[in-house]
Amino acid sequence: MTLSDIRKAVAAYLHKGSVNNLIAGGVDLCLVALNQVRMAAELENDFEFTRKLMSVSVDGVTGGDLSTAVEYGTANNFAIKSVLDVGTFDTNGNFRPAEWTTTGDSLNRERLDNPFFIARYPTDAQVSSGLIGQKRFVFSGNRVYFFPKTPNLTILLGIEAYTFTGDWADYTDPAVGTLAYIWTRQGAQYLQWAATIHLNHLWRDFVFRQEGNLPPPQALADAGLAALQTWDSFRYQQFRRHSR
Repeated sequence: MTLSDIRKAVAAYLHKGSVNNLIAGGVDLCLVALNQVRMAAELENDFEFTRKLMSVSVDGVTGGDLSTAVEYGTANNFAIKSVLDVGTFDTNGNFRPAEWTTTGDSLNRERLDNPFFIARYPTDAQVSSGLIGQKRFVFSGNRVYFFPKTPNLTILLGIEAYTFTGDWADYTDPAVGTLAYIWTRQGAQYLQWAATIHLNHLWRDFVFRQEGNLPPPQALADAGLAALQTWDSFRYQQFRRHSR
């Protein structure tokens, strides 16, 4: 299905006749509903198809802004939902793991008088003496920094992360292979029924025929989301051989 197909189906189930009747005050309420129900699903679930290797430039003093992160090797910007792991890239472009944490975690656990913490939380003196050379990346809100601070140095940080799909601005069929394309194909059932439920709060024109013993639309939306989750897990995890 396409976004346009889903909009037509929603209009039909709400007895609106034309898709133009889903527009109020110049706002396409169906497009709003589709974006909101998709975002709600992504907030509540970690979909493997949204997992990407992102990169962001981190200044040695001012840090880096996660909202500027792009998919590694491209200029495609994606909003980061959650960080799984981070690393840097060597001169050959190989991904190397890097130490990372959050501000609260690092400050609460720092114990400089304990040798165990020296490598984990280096001071300027330890780094300048050559005792410690590892930089530590720290995430705070929507920004990331590395310590010890190093003026005139910018590091390209790689971030393995779950990302959000960008909002649909119109009903143009998404490009094959994009996150939006997967939503309109594998997630079409969920989008159709969830958007219908969303819009029915306004018009209340959708009434299921009880004599047919059919499930309510919420059950259909939940079934669509469950089917998407099952398909998504089978892509990588179901029969993966876990070994060292």
